[in-house]
Amino acid sequence: MKLFKLTVLVLMLQTMLFAELELPEIHTNIVIQAESYFGDNVVVKDSAAWNPDFETTLYQVPDNKFAVRSATIEAEGKFKEKIEYNMEIGMATCSGGTGINILLMEAGLFYKPYEFMKIGFMKGHIMRGFEMHDECVGVLTAEKAHFLGAFKNQCHPTGFILEADYDFTESMGFETQIGILNGPQEMSFDKEYDRNIGLSLRTPLSGLSIGGYFNKIKQDFGNINPATNEPLYEKGHRFGFGADFDLNNIFVRGECFAGEGFSGSLVPDSLKSADNLKMNAFYLEGAYTIKTNSEKIPYVQPYVMYQSWNKAADVNAFYWDNPATFIDDNILCENFVSNYFTFGVTLGLDEEHTKLKIDYELPVIVPDNESKEAGRLIVRLQTGF
Repeated sequence: MKLFKLTVLVLMLQTMLFAELELPEIHTNIVIQAESYFGDNVVVKDSAAWNPDFETTLYQVPDNKFAVRSATIEAEGKFKEKIEYNMEIGMATCSGGTGINILLMEAGLFYKPYEFMKIGFMKGHIMRGFEMHDECVGVLTAEKAHFLGAFKNQCHPTGFILEADYDFTESMGFETQIGILNGPQEMSFDKEYDRNIGLSLRTPLSGLSIGGYFNKIKQDFGNINPATNEPLYEKGHRFGFGADFDLNNIFVRGECFAGEGFSGSLVPDSLKSADNLKMNAFYLEGAYTIKTNSEKIPYVQPYVMYQSWNKAADVNAFYWDNPATFIDDNILCENFVSNYFTFGVTLGLDEEHTKLKIDYELPVIVPDNESKEAGRLIVRLQTGF
């Protein structure tokens, strides 16, 4: 009898719970691609070294390969009307997932005090402009602009989030997000942090949104405290603004970014330390969607992107000795800009989910102290539901 009562109680609790808990929506995403590279290795024969046959490879063309760019499963749902949740697991090369490594890509738990607002904790994409807020495989080109890796600070950070999405009229409204996040190494807040505010305004002009963000950070830029020989945790910032136009068959997007405090610079520390290094960058992209009235390929979307990245925006010209070789000749560095031109086409294999993307990226200008990269061709098949 006790077992029977316990069973009835458990069934009643399950019934009450599932009466309030909606079944989650399940989304999948699979992206597989072929990558080919076109260019030459940059090899320096260092005749000034102790060994006259000594050679140094300054740049090596990546191997052509097939790759699983992304494969994920996401569940999202609600409990009553006030609680929202989501979780995404899988692998993606942007997050370091390779082979069979399964990662927790995103997760979120939110309370909605109002229909237009939610508060909670999240691991995922943060609103640092239009392009960075979008999913990596959801943007126009095969990959996001190169410089966004430096400006986004970290991929899929975790922290407290406040979001609001409000319509003033049918055609005008705003979306905003405030984030108080862990730093890249997830140290205590007195050592490192990531504070971000983003805003997107839907204008009265149909299809046009404008937006921007400000990001204040404290983290290890690679500088060492000479007294303790420990990493220094120093402050920096980033900000950006741009516009997004998406109406009928036309898509145009452009954003500008600037900031201070970047690691991994080729500028000598004696000239500009990492915490004081300033960068700026921008991209402009556009596409036109051509409806074909064909069941096999419902649409064709040609696109282009131009991007420019100044890796040392406040540094004057200097002479640089390449630390990878013993060559005595100095290189005069006056240009610190990387430019890339990308063009391609997306073929819709159904109306909404499945695409074949052919994307070619061509390096145009490189800084004086960097080697020219190879051109990159990506042929990608992606689907999801």
